[in-house]
Amino acid sequence: MDKHKIFYAQLDLLHPMLSWIRGAFKEAGFDESTVRKLELAMEEALVNIIHHAYHDKPGDIDVKITSVPGQSITVILKDEGPPFNPLEEKKEAIDPSTPLEEIEEGGLGILFMKKYMDNISYQRQGSNNILVLTKNLH
Repeated sequence: MDKHKIFYAQLDLLHPMLSWIRGAFKEAGFDESTVRKLELAMEEALVNIIHHAYHDKPGDIDVKITSVPGQSITVILKDEGPPFNPLEEKKEAIDPSTPLEEIEEGGLGILFMKKYMDNISYQRQGSNNILVLTKNLH
């Protein structure tokens, strides 16, 4: 499966983006519980792009999804914002017993992405940030 779509980077369009991506996860054969976790990781990645790459201003998110049947799915997110490697964000380890309302905002999205995806990489290519997220089927 190869899918490609360019979305307008706007928070109120987040649901259609996630719906399209969720369909690809289901098509790849992930169970509903895993689809929800992957969707959460993707939501965090997309919100990071909207806020950090475009600072809530107009821009596009180029989304490409490829899968190897029965093996893995890869989502490539490309934006034209200033260089921003979310994987280099330094956050202190969060004590799991800390109530959510006491946790400092920011950084949890990266933790979700690292927890739910099997491989994440970032590169700067020309004027583009490229975030590649891969999940193995088994």
